[in-house]
Amino acid sequence: MSNKHNVIRQASFLMAATMICRVIGLLYRSPLHAVMGDIGDGYYSFAYEWYNIILLIASYSVPMAVSKVMAEQLAVNRYRNAQRIFYAALVYVLVVGGIGALLAFFGAPYMLFRTPGAVLALRVLAPTILLSGILGVFRGYFQARSNMQPTAVSQIFEQIINAIVSIGAAYLLTRPYLGNKEATGVYGAAGGTLGTGAGVVTAMIVVGWLFVRNMGKNRAQVAADKESNMGFADCFKTILGMVTPVILATCVYNLIGIVNQFVFTNMMSFKGMSAEAISSSYAVYGYQFKPIINIPIALASATSTALIPTIASLMAEKKDKEASGKINESISFMSFLAIPAAVGIAVLSLPIIRILYPGSNQGKAALMLTLGAVSVLFYCLSTVTNGVLQGLGKPKLPVRHSLIALAVDVVVVVVGSLLNMDIFSVLLATILYAVTVSLLNSHSVKKYIDYKLDLKEAYLKPLAASLIMGLVCGVLYWVPYLLKLSFLNRFMGNAIWTMIVVVIGVIVYFIAYPVVTGKTERELKRMPMGTRLVQVLKLLHIKVKQ
Repeated sequence: MSNKHNVIRQASFLMAATMICRVIGLLYRSPLHAVMGDIGDGYYSFAYEWYNIILLIASYSVPMAVSKVMAEQLAVNRYRNAQRIFYAALVYVLVVGGIGALLAFFGAPYMLFRTPGAVLALRVLAPTILLSGILGVFRGYFQARSNMQPTAVSQIFEQIINAIVSIGAAYLLTRPYLGNKEATGVYGAAGGTLGTGAGVVTAMIVVGWLFVRNMGKNRAQVAADKESNMGFADCFKTILGMVTPVILATCVYNLIGIVNQFVFTNMMSFKGMSAEAISSSYAVYGYQFKPIINIPIALASATSTALIPTIASLMAEKKDKEASGKINESISFMSFLAIPAAVGIAVLSLPIIRILYPGSNQGKAALMLTLGAVSVLFYCLSTVTNGVLQGLGKPKLPVRHSLIALAVDVVVVVVGSLLNMDIFSVLLATILYAVTVSLLNSHSVKKYIDYKLDLKEAYLKPLAASLIMGLVCGVLYWVPYLLKLSFLNRFMGNAIWTMIVVVIGVIVYFIAYPVVTGKTERELKRMPMGTRLVQVLKLLHIKVKQ
């Protein structure tokens, strides 16, 4: 099979980069938290929620939209059309991204009127909205060619610089305000967000360099193209026609963060809670819970990113059956990763929190992780099916489904707050939101393409293998913990033992998975590191179907 339509191969590049980036992101959050404190965590989370939603509207979905529209033209060798679409997308993000940046900067006091301490952080983030749009167009340009490596490499550089600058800037900005928790939180959050912009600038340099390197080949293809007939105005209309519904879909899909923040802060304020207390409570969800849960979800997003241009190309080539096979393959691959991740997070929630956020609401955050781990699977499924629907040319459906789920979410947060569930009302709403979107999306996918998924093979068997892994990890960590062995009370002791347990759990899962699912040697080899896995299984004398 050509690399062009090898979704798993292309997704693997993004997944590897995503894992590296997420690990770096988690590791730097601990020292950043130590600098800006619980109040700063909350301000950082509040600013980021608004930044994310404006970014989603202005430019975040541009790579997906550009990759789909360009992939359709490249599939029929219309290179000149694809190039013009690229330039039209750049014009689009310069206009919309510029408006978004101005909105974030000047509108920050109105968006964050309940938590004014987060205003400075949002204003620091404002220019990044424009820069991210430009970066997104270049990433979409490569993704349309089923080349995920530029995106993957630039993401790693982006996150490394982000981590270094975030910690350094937060440390320097908070030095004059030591002893003042409120001021430390305000300037710590602002310093933490400064790294985001520095990371995006670095990623722009990386993809720009790779773009220049490929210009010769692309110019030759454009020069040889005699079939293209789209003018710049037509290209711009195509971009607007595709980008707008994709942005709406992604925007509504991610609107849950802002909605939950708005409803929760207003409900708690109505009940008499101070802004500082609200910020500290929300920080457990926004700063501690979400970044951990988002790691496996980001892996599903990588699959979705790789899937969109592939589905679009296959549909343009009238290869519906092959497209259906790619959907099955992608969802099975998603469950292969998401289910063990959810089980692992649930079982090892406390040691994970103790490593990342020592001394800060550990019990509450760990309980939230254990209860919320189930959302991983549903968010991953909804993310992949969003990509499928966009690839099928049905971007309006995820919008509709997300709006329905959002209505459910709001009701749950309000009722939960009235029942004194505190931040756990937001957690419950998040879970139900993911369940609603994934079920509605899956129903629509089956409606528009001849697609059948074996629930037993896709979900139940990976779940059985994951439960075996979870049982082993649980015994290895919790028995010594309940016996109160002293080394687990120390930070390094807990960290080292947790990492050992995780490694053992991964080994157990990779052995249990082929045994429980009965995957053939060929199927296993199609997965990342699958060939190596087959070799290990043979060394252990574990039979694999041919």
